[in-house]
Amino acid sequence: MSNYFLDHYLKHTLRHEITELYASVAIKNFAFSMVTIFEPIYLYTLYGSLSIVFAYYAIAYTLYFFTASFGAKAAAKYGFEHCIFYSIPFGILYFLTLSQLVNYPWLAFVAIIFMVVYKTFFWPSYHTDFAHYGASGYKGRELSVLTFILTIATILGPIIGGIILVNFGFQVLFVVVSLISLVSAIPLFATREQFEPHNFSYRDSFKRFLKPYGHYKRKDSIAYFGFGEEVIASIGWPIFIFLIIEKFDLIGVLISTIAIIIAIVSLYVGKLSDVLPKKDKKKLVAYGTIVYVISWILRPFSANWLGVLLVDIMSKGSKTTINYPLYTFIYSAGKNHKGFLKYNMFYEMSLSAGKALAAWSVALIALVWGYYGNFDFWIVAFSFAGIWSSLYLFKFYKS
Repeated sequence: MSNYFLDHYLKHTLRHEITELYASVAIKNFAFSMVTIFEPIYLYTLYGSLSIVFAYYAIAYTLYFFTASFGAKAAAKYGFEHCIFYSIPFGILYFLTLSQLVNYPWLAFVAIIFMVVYKTFFWPSYHTDFAHYGASGYKGRELSVLTFILTIATILGPIIGGIILVNFGFQVLFVVVSLISLVSAIPLFATREQFEPHNFSYRDSFKRFLKPYGHYKRKDSIAYFGFGEEVIASIGWPIFIFLIIEKFDLIGVLISTIAIIIAIVSLYVGKLSDVLPKKDKKKLVAYGTIVYVISWILRPFSANWLGVLLVDIMSKGSKTTINYPLYTFIYSAGKNHKGFLKYNMFYEMSLSAGKALAAWSVALIALVWGYYGNFDFWIVAFSFAGIWSSLYLFKFYKS
């Protein structure tokens, strides 16, 4: 992406910590995009049970809820870029372990551990690095540029992943993803990270979550619980698409096509989230949430590739209008209250709790459906996700 475009759109020069983050995460996301849409499909074809697949991720997010603050503590001691770097080997070990599940199904428990350690090092540092080094008043635009770059970088990922699957299978795909992930470590140390170690209390992070006080508000925590619907979008939706289309290469093309459209939408919405007054941001989130809930209701009625394409564009487009105002607030809250890491952990713990609860709930729905089968699982599961999505509105609820 040209410097002219960045200067024209952002109206300021990015700090090197942000550009390094952009480069590293772009490479990582390219690698991950080759497999993300196919990972739950792989687990489903391996274990043949929707309840097991959702329980797999439910266990992971339950563990992550308790370990996330250790990641924040490590970030406070060693630095954000260092912790992002530490996460990379565990991401690689995760995919290499997945490649062996076909021979050793019990390794699923080991894979979960690697996934949780990866998340523990990566996500607290990723969010705080962006919040800490991003320019005040430009968080929405910087986030939209990051999303745009990541999306462009990952457009070919699903297509390439689908082609590899068709020709070589899952094991080869997991190895390729692991090798590319290694490269994502290089940009992190292009320059020395300017970082001062400080203390972070594991116990206090739980106090802020369990008994919010001051600027840590319960209504905000409930809104961040809303991100739990993402676990259904990232697990249930790919499996649903697979059951309709059954062709990995076509699935890859569909996801890449949608990514192009969403990349363009993200730039516009990101700029809006910076320039709109707070009351209009509330409207943006409200309208986006309404459309997003409707998209969940429509999902189970997608009967072919065209239906999947249209519903997914509607879904991801409306989700973009929700994400940017929310993330703009999250990334700015730390500065306003002198604690980027503390507030981001308040958000991260709320999100992980929401995802764990949502995953456990759908695992239970799938279990009941497996025993009785007297209802349409997808209608119930996607409707549940739509209801869960409405929690985003709590962010702008006046308590």
